[in-house]
Amino acid sequence: MVLRRNAIEERLKELDETLQELNKYSQIEVVSAQANLSRRWIIERGLIAAASLIFDIANHILAGHFGLYVETYEQSLRGLHDQAVISTELYHRLKGLGGFRNILVHRYLDIDPGELLDNFQKGLTVFPRFAQEILAWLDNDEQVRET
Repeated sequence: MVLRRNAIEERLKELDETLQELNKYSQIEVVSAQANLSRRWIIERGLIAAASLIFDIANHILAGHFGLYVETYEQSLRGLHDQAVISTELYHRLKGLGGFRNILVHRYLDIDPGELLDNFQKGLTVFPRFAQEILAWLDNDEQVRET
């Protein structure tokens, strides 16, 4: 597999669009999330979409640039960190996203509205940081700039 910069940039654009939509709900409170299933579903779906884009970007970079193939979402985040694509601080803030994504997708547990909103608020700050660090890596890596 070859790393395609434009494929990453397209996914980052989609992540940005997803975050813009999610930001419309940034003021939602737990009581409102509990009472309004439609809003809760919007937030859940937005978080699933954002997390999926992050993991897709991570896997594309790891496979296309480093020739690394991972088996889990958490390994993809660790791989980005180990290859110095993302910072240690960002890695620690993203840790656990794979498990939370799986809870949202598969509904292993009844999703606690408080936990949902905590992760939602965290995502609104951490996910844009992910995009910034990926773009900075793309711009600073000579091999990537040329593709």
